[in-house]
Amino acid sequence: MHCDLTKSDLNEVLGKGLRVARGSSTFPVRGLDNSAESSLNTRMSKKHKEAVQKQFTKTAEAFSTFAMRDTPEVLKEKVEFAKPQSTDAVLDIACGPGAFALALAPRVHFAWGVDLTPEMLRRAHGYQAERQILNAAFVRGDAEQLPFHDGAFDLVSCQCSFHHLPKPELVLYEMVRVAKPDGRLVIIDPLAPESDAKFEIYNHIEQLRDPSHTRTLRLTDFLKLFDEVGLATLRQSLRRRPRSFNNWMLRGGHAPGSKKYLETRKLLEANMAGDRAGFSAQNLGDDIQIVHNEGMFLLTRKADGDAGD
Repeated sequence: MHCDLTKSDLNEVLGKGLRVARGSSTFPVRGLDNSAESSLNTRMSKKHKEAVQKQFTKTAEAFSTFAMRDTPEVLKEKVEFAKPQSTDAVLDIACGPGAFALALAPRVHFAWGVDLTPEMLRRAHGYQAERQILNAAFVRGDAEQLPFHDGAFDLVSCQCSFHHLPKPELVLYEMVRVAKPDGRLVIIDPLAPESDAKFEIYNHIEQLRDPSHTRTLRLTDFLKLFDEVGLATLRQSLRRRPRSFNNWMLRGGHAPGSKKYLETRKLLEANMAGDRAGFSAQNLGDDIQIVHNEGMFLLTRKADGDAGD
């Protein structure tokens, strides 16, 4: 993180941001506690919660670098897809180093980010201070039990996180709870292959790389989930995201030549023929190009008359 701000500079920006938030007519946080330990009594298993925090604490530097620096075009595309409005109060769930929330902030009234991992929040605060963004704030909390009031936000987002959730439906219900009745939800996540055989290999590779990975959902899984929760799709976009296998592994905390790198690469290469893993993998000498199919969904509550359709 390239930031020359002193600790006092950082505290000044963060303090101003929270004062702006508290001055709002609808301060959304309930029982804000800097440690947030008391708000983490959730339905997610303690073991998995620890795995998530361990993984993202270990990979915070690499993850932050890629999230904040390497994909400005993709980040801009995601912001435009969300259609932010100048009057919006926004919440980004599992915000990581704050890339999406901080990209939204100049376009909205106020942007909040919430994450389980303290190291990710520390980096989000640093990037916020570096950019002198006052209409944003970050707090610690669990996606399954968000520390926010009902109906507090116009726009609620969660990107690249559903595949870390043991019970994504619980998080989706929480997103609906904290959104206003006419609010919008944005979900962006990789999509697993529809084929059962490819689905199993694909997720095995993902879990081998990242122990906090639970299951990447299929497009049909997402659409079924949205329907069960009572959501209508306003916009949907499917994207192919080519990326370097080596960089993907580095982002997961595994350098080329490490044990986990070699195990993951061996399994991927064993399933390249016929694209049996669903990554559309292609050899590039020392590297491999892989493709993550990504779904972007803009959602809202179904009208009363549509709830049973």
